[in-house]
Amino acid sequence: MKKFISFVLSIVLICICCVGCGKNQVKRVAPLKRAYILAEKGNAYSIGLSAEFQSSFESKGGSVIMETFPANTKDFTDYFKNAVEKEANVIFAPNSVEVSENILKTASELKVEIPILAGENFEDADILKALKGAELDVYFPASFDEADTSDEVANKFVKGFKDFLKSDKENKEMNGGDYTVKAVSALGFDAYNIALNAIRTAVKGKSEDITSADVANALWDIEYNGVTGNTSFDNNGDAIKDNAYIKKIAKNKFKFIKKQTITNYRKKGNTPDYSGADGIKLDTKNKKIIIGVYEPITGKYSKAGMQEYLGIKYANSLDNKVKIGSDEYDVELYLSDNCSDNKQAVTAASDIVKKNALITLGSYGYEMSVLASDTFSASNIPAIAVSCLKASVTENNNWYFRVCCLDSFEGTVMAQFAWTLIS
Repeated sequence: MKKFISFVLSIVLICICCVGCGKNQVKRVAPLKRAYILAEKGNAYSIGLSAEFQSSFESKGGSVIMETFPANTKDFTDYFKNAVEKEANVIFAPNSVEVSENILKTASELKVEIPILAGENFEDADILKALKGAELDVYFPASFDEADTSDEVANKFVKGFKDFLKSDKENKEMNGGDYTVKAVSALGFDAYNIALNAIRTAVKGKSEDITSADVANALWDIEYNGVTGNTSFDNNGDAIKDNAYIKKIAKNKFKFIKKQTITNYRKKGNTPDYSGADGIKLDTKNKKIIIGVYEPITGKYSKAGMQEYLGIKYANSLDNKVKIGSDEYDVELYLSDNCSDNKQAVTAASDIVKKNALITLGSYGYEMSVLASDTFSASNIPAIAVSCLKASVTENNNWYFRVCCLDSFEGTVMAQFAWTLIS
């Protein structure tokens, strides 16, 4: 009897608990979205991009575990083990190509199944080599992708650029030995056309009396619909853009995934006062306009530097005449190799000044641009960075502009993509 009563009481208690749970039921919380960041200690590019990603991802309610590693690290086993143990949904590792080769090698050996996200510099042949045979999910952003056929301006560029590569063996070799259209080439193409538009705008106002300072002045009014999107400049001289192309590395190729759009709230900038700047005068004697190309054609940045130059070179081949008064001026490129070397940066920039360039394009490698900025601004020559993401390139400098997005924008783009990637 006692056992029976005990049994009945147990049933009653269970029922009471169930009723109570029904009244005050706590809904099951969905698993937290968690990102693991792997950045190189002391590296401005890696740390800066990581910080922007973290800020954006956390603002959405996600959790971030960030770890830094010292320079010259070769084995990343412990870091990946931490990512797995902490149940990360994605890994964000925006590092240099050289460092990333070792990161990807370790990830492949460990057969990491967590998607790995990186920066725009992953559009590199060495990254493809590092991933050959690996079964990893790797994604990165870019300013352009030839597989996106939604824009007629871009489609026309892709066809023409491929023909340009096929027309000259040297062009193909500079492009890495294939006919793939790299984002930096598209940006180089746009940078040249923006520069030429600014020169023509300056000519309308002052004819043969234009100087490089007038060209700088004209850049602030530019609204250019190009291959990489619409471009105008904010108060820092940075391009106002609102989208990026997400790519995946699959079967030893770069595969277009989607266009990721992020609202950009920055506004078109106000023109600074250039009235006291003398600037470089137009070469009326030789009827010639020089556009400087400040790029790393040799050294560690040479591959990307040559690809930027190819986009500029192709644009020049299509449009290289400017009518001034009754005369037609030839537009010529002057290529100055900064050798990817800090010690050569100022020398290469000075060579462009000596050639009396009205405007300069480049350089790949943000530190190269920063090192040359004083040389260009002291000579009142505007410069347009093609693919430098660091804010320091244009900060407090009315002479330096950029046609690519900022790393803050890229970090936000990848955080947004990571958020949607996590199921």
